[in-house]
Amino acid sequence: MSRIDKAAAVALLVLLFPVTGFPQSLADLAKKEKERRAQLQAAGKTITEVDALKSKGGAVSTAEPSESRVPPAGTPAEGSAGTTAGAQAGDEPLDFQGRPESYWRQTMAEARGLVASLENERNVLILRLNELQTKFYQEADGFKQQQIQQEIQKTLYAQDVNKNELAKAQKQLQDLETEARKSGALPGWLKPKSD
Repeated sequence: MSRIDKAAAVALLVLLFPVTGFPQSLADLAKKEKERRAQLQAAGKTITEVDALKSKGGAVSTAEPSESRVPPAGTPAEGSAGTTAGAQAGDEPLDFQGRPESYWRQTMAEARGLVASLENERNVLILRLNELQTKFYQEADGFKQQQIQQEIQKTLYAQDVNKNELAKAQKQLQDLETEARKSGALPGWLKPKSD
C-alpha cells in the first residue's frame, strides 16, 4: 500500500468513527428515562387527557376526563388487588390510562382464547353435522331418520348460536385492539408471546 492510500484509509477511519463518548448507549438512555419517570412520580402530578389536549392545543371536550370513567368489564380498578406488583413498583410500563403491559397481555390472550375456542367449536359442529347427514342418508328406518333429523336441527341451532357468539367475540377483540391503541398501549403488548 502506498503512503497516499494509507493516509486516505486513516482519514476515512477518522471520519467514519465519531469521537468516543459522543453517542449515548441504550443503557444510558434507559437510565435517564427511568430517572425522569421517578421524578414525575415524585412530583405526584398525573397528566389527564384534558392536560394532554391543552398542551397540544387540541380541543377539550366537556366530558369527564378518562380517569373518572368506569373501566370496561374485566378491567382491574387502579390501586385494586388486580394491579400487579410490578406496576406498583413502577418498573412495568403503563398506558395513558395507567394500565400495565401485563394487563394488556392477559386481556388480549383471554380475548384471543375465546375466539379460538369458538372457532374450534364451529369446526366440531360442522363435522358433527356432516356425520349426522351421512347417517341420515344411510338409515332405511323412517323412525331412526326422524331422530337423526332432530339431532341435525339441534346441531344447526347450535351452529347459529356459535356463529353469533363468534361474531361478538371477534368484534370484542377488534374493539379491544382499538381501545389499546387509543390508550397508548405499545403494539408488542397486544401480540401473543412466542414461546
